[in-house]
Amino acid sequence: MEYEDTIVVNYTKEQLAQSEAKLAEFMSACIGAYGALISTVDGHEIAYSLKRDLPTHKISTMNSSLLALGESIARESLQQLCQFVILENSDGRVVSLRVNDILMLTCISSKSTNLGMLLSAGRNTADSLAKILP
Repeated sequence: MEYEDTIVVNYTKEQLAQSEAKLAEFMSACIGAYGALISTVDGHEIAYSLKRDLPTHKISTMNSSLLALGESIARESLQQLCQFVILENSDGRVVSLRVNDILMLTCISSKSTNLGMLLSAGRNTADSLAKILP
């Protein structure tokens, strides 16, 4: 990736602390969630809250690729901007949602979490983060 294509974010310590608090709220509100991660759409982690040891850098990078793929599919399908991507796995779910044009929220849960609950809690958290991290 060219340097000009890199997204530069400059958030204050207060904004990051508020964001981490929102992630912690998500984690306690969504039973079975064990990871929440804010990253840029080009794959750089901003903040996270984890109950398990997860490779946040790798997840951020891979989610960037997933979002790009979703954007390409949406464009080829003559549809608008990709809002979220859902991965249903044998042990749980990973949902990546747009926060704004440059940020995304990734929510990771076990199978014990209802998909609707994960999406709803994730969307509410993403909306709150959009106000904190414009």
